[in-house]
Amino acid sequence: MLFTYRILDDEEKRVEEATAGIRADLRLSLATEPRRWSGLLARMTRARALAASNSIEGINVSDDDAIAAIDGEDPASADRATWLAVVGYRAAMDYILQRRQSPSFSITEEVLLAIHFMICQSDLAAHPGQYRPGWVGVRNTRTGDLVHEGVERDQLEPLIHELLDYVNDQDVESVFLRAAMTHLNLVLLHPFTDGNGRTARCIQTAVLASDGIVAPEFSSIEEYIGRNQQEYYDVLTEVGGGG
Repeated sequence: MLFTYRILDDEEKRVEEATAGIRADLRLSLATEPRRWSGLLARMTRARALAASNSIEGINVSDDDAIAAIDGEDPASADRATWLAVVGYRAAMDYILQRRQSPSFSITEEVLLAIHFMICQSDLAAHPGQYRPGWVGVRNTRTGDLVHEGVERDQLEPLIHELLDYVNDQDVESVFLRAAMTHLNLVLLHPFTDGNGRTARCIQTAVLASDGIVAPEFSSIEEYIGRNQQEYYDVLTEVGGGG
């Protein structure tokens, strides 16, 4: 793996314990686990997350269209390419919520590629469901600046396999840590021609979902990152060192 981090420090443990306490306090309110992006509060939360996650990639939809995507309705204003990208992301999240119900669910290479396919299936230039054929870099969608280069192509599969071993390693002491490190490594490996950020965020949610954390208030980071895009890119630049 590019980055490993298996033990939380004392401050991080306090945060995790506080989060677990909040989840316990809200257990009755969150007792009905979503199987699709539906339900009044979940619908609103998922719609905001859906819009934010796609906006990070420069794919922007209105609040009304985000809710329409959650509800399976037609868009009010989005163009076809934007709409297909948004619906693809919704399908990937629905897939995660369905698959995690299986006791044998694990995040395999096939799950990773299936999620990427659903996210990018409307754009054949993104090679949906396949690793990138060559070099790729991360650009800040606001400035166009190159902030990170993915690993050399011949190193990609071995590093992906190492990461998937980590993803499914129950000895990592915190599922939050496992999810965050999975997200970070996928983004910096940059295994796909396009859709890397959306795929990494979906896989982070899948890691949390595999441990039963599926309520959108605890499993979604999209809205937060959508509101703090520059800080997000700054962290990737600092940690990744550009490549």
